Amino acid sequence: MEEGKQGVMVAAQNPIAQLQARFKDLENGFRAWLAKQSLPVEAAVVTATSAAQGAAIGAFMGTLTNDATSAFPTPPPQANLNPQAMASFKQAQALAGGPLVQARNFAVMTGVNAGISCVMKRIRGKEDVQSSMVAAFGSGAMFSLVSGMGGQNQAANVISSGLFFALIQGGIFQDGENHGYMIDPSNKNCVLSNLENSGSPNPE
Repeated sequence: MEEGKQGVMVAAQNPIAQLQARFKDLENGFRAWLAKQSLPVEAAVVTATSAAQGAAIGAFMGTLTNDATSAFPTPPPQANLNPQAMASFKQAQALAGGPLVQARNFAVMTGVNAGISCVMKRIRGKEDVQSSMVAAFGSGAMFSLVSGMGGQNQAANVISSGLFFALIQGGIFQDGENHGYMIDPSNKNCVLSNLENSGSPNPE
């Protein structure tokens, strides 16, 4: 009996568990408030929060690849590079930029993806692979625009980037449904998260 009381006291005094529980309460309260808002407000808030989280992730990733940018110096103006070589050069620069560049790229990708997913879910009343692919197409297209990838044929590259993102996220979404997890763009920047109520009992 005394050992049981001691276990309860240790659990109650665990600051990490208390912090996690408090954060969960705040998150649930925020989601409940957000669900009561109009579509424009919900989409704006989801887009802004996801973009901020994406910017933080991108800035961190940019610090890891900051040294790689020195391997891609800007070619001199008089250099006569063919369009294909210039497009490849810009793609390499976009993927190996510094913290600010990666923060911008990740913010656009996650913000646009989450915003479109939010709108699609509110309009259609469900979140499925079609909504996920539409959101991914939008994020891929915007990433292509802001990153400067594509060379001279910008329109074709925007479409191809959007299709590539859509196919990737569509495959991940389908795989997630088959294995018990899903992509939630409005929750933690499209990070894979376990499905709630997937058969596991809820603790009382």
